[in-house]
Amino acid sequence: MPIVQISDPQQAAPTSCGVIVFRVTLETGSVDGTFALALYNGELAREIGTKISGPPRDFEGEYSVVTLRPDGSTFARGRMIAQRLGTQGVYLVRWDLEPVAQALQDLGYVPGTRLIYEAIGMALRGGAEIAVAWDNNIFARRWPGSAPQ
Repeated sequence: MPIVQISDPQQAAPTSCGVIVFRVTLETGSVDGTFALALYNGELAREIGTKISGPPRDFEGEYSVVTLRPDGSTFARGRMIAQRLGTQGVYLVRWDLEPVAQALQDLGYVPGTRLIYEAIGMALRGGAEIAVAWDNNIFARRWPGSAPQ
């Protein structure tokens, strides 16, 4: 069966899903994540963050984050919020990212657009790592001067 390429300007996001594994340094409140997106054709990228609020020695809280492309260039800056769900190391994770000008141009979005994602994650290795998966078809774009779409 031949592969059919679809070009749909209404498609919600440039890829369908992603996964990130954060290495958590609880003593300093930092996270260093490695992630994969279909958009990057098998290349891995990074997201680094510093905790700015939340309980000590726990992944739960708010982080200032920088998302990097596989080549190390900055894709976006913003914040990530991790909220504990239950008692077995599960987290609801939300991002509110402001892509840099080049990323907005590459995606075809207008300047000032923000990307808002929600995902689910779980603790690994006693909380030393957190694996988070998301679906880019379930996200919101906030255009300049508007409510989430």
